[in-house]
Amino acid sequence: MERNLPGKTVFVAERRVFDRLKSDCSTESKHEYELAVDTLVERYNTTIYENRFIVGGAVEVFTYALLRSVGINCTLYSEQTKSGDILLPNDKKLSIKSSFKGVASIRLLNKQGSGDRVWNTATLFVVAGVGMIFGAPDMVAPDAVKDVSDAVVLKRAALQNLIDNPLNVIEMEIFQKPPTEMTGFSHKASTAVAKQILFETQSKSLLNAITSTIR
Repeated sequence: MERNLPGKTVFVAERRVFDRLKSDCSTESKHEYELAVDTLVERYNTTIYENRFIVGGAVEVFTYALLRSVGINCTLYSEQTKSGDILLPNDKKLSIKSSFKGVASIRLLNKQGSGDRVWNTATLFVVAGVGMIFGAPDMVAPDAVKDVSDAVVLKRAALQNLIDNPLNVIEMEIFQKPPTEMTGFSHKASTAVAKQILFETQSKSLLNAITSTIR
């Protein structure tokens, strides 16, 4: 159960950004966002581990574009800060996390390197079968976030509690990722990058050698 009502969260600026997106997003922009995300996930199945980073980064860019489409002042990128993917005025931040399995536990932070890893950033969750959900650390119970071997994770039940309040949700048609057995038909991010480099460098013999054999 949420500890605070949406308007009572201490992440006031971030909440206002979400509320503005919820109220002002046009049908056209929402449809373009849905199409972009669905095309991305269909093409780069996140069952393939390397694709998860590319898909996550692309969803950040799509979300940034959606925010800009309603006039929200924000900038990318996550490499400028360890605790947020989209930067807002006055050093406020939004993190973008996605689950294309539907409502499930979501990895909030990777536990790589030294130092504590604590969820302290308002987050937009893009979830298949639901849409975009606003969540913040003060909106969930203390035990909603668990520390696993290599990550800090938001429990499935906590995500569902956020979803149960319609004020936290922008409904969207976000489809689930293709099943595991379909990975043989999926593109790999590294292959796409490699092919693009070979094309740009006009490496015809190498490009011809792999075009018919890898996706």
